[in-house]
Amino acid sequence: MSNAFDFPGGIYPPERKQRSNQTALIEAPLPRRVTLPLQQHSGQAATPCVAHGDAVKVGSVIAKREGMISSNLHASISGTVSEVSATQICIDGDGQDEWLRLPPLAWRHVEPDALLERLNESGIVGLGGAGFPTHIKARVVERHAINTLVINAAECEPYITADDLTLRHHANEVLEGAQIVAKLCGAQHIIIGIEDNKPDAIEALKHALSNCQPINIELKVIPTRYPSGGERQLIKRLLNLDVPSGGLPADVGVLCHNPGTLLAILNAVRDGQPLVSRVVTLTGEAITQPGNRWVRLGTSVRELLEQAGLNTPELHQVIQGGPMMGTPRLTLDTPVTKLTNCLIAATLEELPLPPKESPCIRCGECESVCPVALLPQQLHWYARAQDDAKLERYHLFDCIECGACSYVCPSHIPLVADYREAKSRLRLQRIEAVKAEHAKHRFEFRQARLAREEAEKQARKQARQAQQRRSTSTAASSEKVDLRGLRIAHAAAKASVKKAEKTLARVAQEDPKQSLDDLEMQLATAQENLKAAELQLAQAREQPSSEESS
Repeated sequence: MSNAFDFPGGIYPPERKQRSNQTALIEAPLPRRVTLPLQQHSGQAATPCVAHGDAVKVGSVIAKREGMISSNLHASISGTVSEVSATQICIDGDGQDEWLRLPPLAWRHVEPDALLERLNESGIVGLGGAGFPTHIKARVVERHAINTLVINAAECEPYITADDLTLRHHANEVLEGAQIVAKLCGAQHIIIGIEDNKPDAIEALKHALSNCQPINIELKVIPTRYPSGGERQLIKRLLNLDVPSGGLPADVGVLCHNPGTLLAILNAVRDGQPLVSRVVTLTGEAITQPGNRWVRLGTSVRELLEQAGLNTPELHQVIQGGPMMGTPRLTLDTPVTKLTNCLIAATLEELPLPPKESPCIRCGECESVCPVALLPQQLHWYARAQDDAKLERYHLFDCIECGACSYVCPSHIPLVADYREAKSRLRLQRIEAVKAEHAKHRFEFRQARLAREEAEKQARKQARQAQQRRSTSTAASSEKVDLRGLRIAHAAAKASVKKAEKTLARVAQEDPKQSLDDLEMQLATAQENLKAAELQLAQAREQPSSEESS
């Protein structure tokens, strides 16, 4: 079925999916050794929890998440840990493939907290490419009301067929995984968005829809056009909703997941199986046995391609991902990770080197194909001029780096490369600004702390002096308290409170999203010290003082 809604721009590159979608989804051979990077997700890298020589099974936790945005890492083969470094863990396999699974959960009957904890334990991240931890994404309902869950099955980029084959073989499981996510986020509607160039997957979904419960699922088939698989573009096509600039799908009540992630969720909940493997598309003219395979994480790219019949003399480059948004592999001695959805072993004739860049002729083709309705030409000029104010004004960070502008540019300008470089520079500036602001706050906290400590010191000194006078003199007239010192301590404490209040108000106005816990704690401490100084001053005033007698 077609859809009346649409997004601007888009292109029609050669699909080149036929080489990998003509064979069944199969298991890749078990690797003899795996190398598992600690950073296979957005956020902070996981922290190792095993040591050299430890015996592990498939599913054993070998690195635990660090901080909120992070993810657990599990052994993908059974064997012995042979290396633990700051960046990766290596395991030598024993060939036994012994598993350590979690207890199965009946997701229809357990509480959402139990499901969230299972996703956390299982190390599941988004398998569409971003790698955002799924247990964090599922908690979006704490800040946003989610009405619709979108199953993003568009898979619009050329070459990649991992989701296509996943749906052909596991349509029922994918839809059950969607029901689990809908329960977690409270969505009342589930919609599948899939391009019309996947007829076998569409038929499998239609057959599986008859078994869907408790929430009915709607299937929407959309015309093939790149980049229909972008979250913003798919939401516009399916629901006619516009995700705001700088916002997320959750801002319009939508949550998106791709089929591979939903299948991993079901496997983790129903079968207690953590994320230790994924479907990878192996394609390109430099291999003789293209297709899609279940691959254990940590498998060597070289070993995997050789199993698919790699023709090394003909190989020009290997791209992870698709030709539009993927990245070339500088070496084949790297592992498959949670983010590896496709490996293209391309010949030089298949993906030739781009022609030499020429000056911009201001044709406007880049603007006509931009799916976010940006002005790529202007962004290109401002990026090379490092005019960061203009880049912000022209919404550089709304660019999804789809590569459509670079694809149609007659001058062969690497526009996306310019945008990525500018984004990296701006992100670094923001990080440095945050660090500077943090240092400023720390300095202000230190000054406030020193003032507080000085006030406390003066108050203690005056209290000791008063105690000494009371203990050494029996005459009431001689037990005079120096009110001047206590007033100084009181004034210092009062100044600390005012300074803390001003700092809190200023930071809250400059950055409403910044955590103010530390500032509020400083203010509370200063207020407590002020109350103590006021009490000591009131008690002293009840006694004769040297000032009053003079």
